[in-house]
Amino acid sequence: MTLVSRILGFIRETLSAALFGDRSPVFDAFITAWRIPNMLRRFLGEGALATSFQTALTEVDGDQGSAAGAALFRSTARQLVWILFAVTAILVGGVLLVPDHMPFTGWAWLGSDPEPVRLLAARVMPFLILICLAALVGGGLQVRGHFTAPALAPAAMNLVWIGTLVGLGLGFGYSAEHMVDPSRHLAMAKWLAWGVLLSGLAQLVVQIPALYRVGLLGVPAPLVGPPAGAVRGVLWRSLPMALGAAVYQINVMVDGLMAESMLPNGGPTLHYYANRVQQFPMALIAVAATSAVFPLLKAHGHKGDLRALRNLYDRTHHSIAYFALPASVGLGVLAEPVVRVLFQHGAFGEPGVFRASAALRMLCLAILPAGATGLCARTYYALGDFQHPVRISAVMMLVNIVVNVLMIRTFGMDVDGLALSTALTSWCTLIALLPGLKRRLPASQEGLQGQLLLLLVPSTACGLLAWAGWYSLAPRMWAPLALTAAILLGGSAYFAVARALKIPLRLR
Repeated sequence: MTLVSRILGFIRETLSAALFGDRSPVFDAFITAWRIPNMLRRFLGEGALATSFQTALTEVDGDQGSAAGAALFRSTARQLVWILFAVTAILVGGVLLVPDHMPFTGWAWLGSDPEPVRLLAARVMPFLILICLAALVGGGLQVRGHFTAPALAPAAMNLVWIGTLVGLGLGFGYSAEHMVDPSRHLAMAKWLAWGVLLSGLAQLVVQIPALYRVGLLGVPAPLVGPPAGAVRGVLWRSLPMALGAAVYQINVMVDGLMAESMLPNGGPTLHYYANRVQQFPMALIAVAATSAVFPLLKAHGHKGDLRALRNLYDRTHHSIAYFALPASVGLGVLAEPVVRVLFQHGAFGEPGVFRASAALRMLCLAILPAGATGLCARTYYALGDFQHPVRISAVMMLVNIVVNVLMIRTFGMDVDGLALSTALTSWCTLIALLPGLKRRLPASQEGLQGQLLLLLVPSTACGLLAWAGWYSLAPRMWAPLALTAAILLGGSAYFAVARALKIPLRLR
């Protein structure tokens, strides 16, 4: 389901690129506006709120039974709705009222033309309500052992978004001659904002039937409800968890705002597209794995079974690296053809391919550390430590901002400078998180470091054969077919060499 969702996401971005091109200031404004609720979706919903709720639901289900867990879910959902309405109203007011230039620094945080950003941000902000509720629902379903509906929900969202873009294409056309028409693009972006809200509703509604099947809805209230303060604990605990759980996404959000204010037209759009491609292996490998194992990590931590927790932690790290390393190498080698095949249609031109592929190469360096950081943060939460990841995340946010400025202002880099800053910050965050876990968990029995180093051998073979496949086949074949063949060649080389070296895939 995650794979299906990501493929639909690529179709969505391909249609967007064909409609708006690679240097539309209006679509830059839409991407910047969209980043705010999208970041908060991960910051509050998928990152912190869902993790906090999974922690509480695991404990209540285990200590008091499933009926008490259902009561906790319903109470949390009711309070969350009111909180989200308040947060959305505050954010809309803030976007409309905050000055164009930040005090003291003079930073034009919304770019040289802030009005489209304000208008579109106010329109898409209610998406936050729908998506955070969907995240809460998905977290509850995962604790109860149901993963299909939460994984299907993003696919439903993408289908509605794609339908909106298809309708815009039929109504406005994909012709490149209109690529610099701001009034046309603004009209399209306004309609797209309504489609975003409808897609958020679809992501929530598609999970409702599963809530009844797992007993979170439609069961009688228990005689004894969840522990006093449990709902308040879910909400308050999610606040300190937010930075640690979503540090990578926060850095991406900061990068997007800095792209709007510091880069030429198309910078925010191309940074977004490069991140979307990089998020494909991230979501398919790291996010899916950490979401699946967190309830069991928490259960081991709740029972104090640190040996079982350590073994699961090591196996998950190895499984993530088993796929993330070749994905990083292969995607880095094929960055330009991937961008060209996905996005160079309609109004998207050659300069956009060059800028986005340079950023994608840098973001490939972040795939492994960003995925490992998510697992490390959730392992801290399983141990009951919500403070240490927050402190590290706060420092790394500041580091990311400083490095962004250095890359753009000092070294004169473009979108690739922001991407390189994100990669460096991801590695620094992982390095800072690992020592604390080493002290708290028993010694590894898996030989994890040696296995990770050994994975570099088949990953190198993957990159070499993928590169050779593309440059030998591209002149003689249709580009999408040549790219597919190159990916298959690289993947085959990886698995063949890994098998020859007897490197196991530890999924269980």
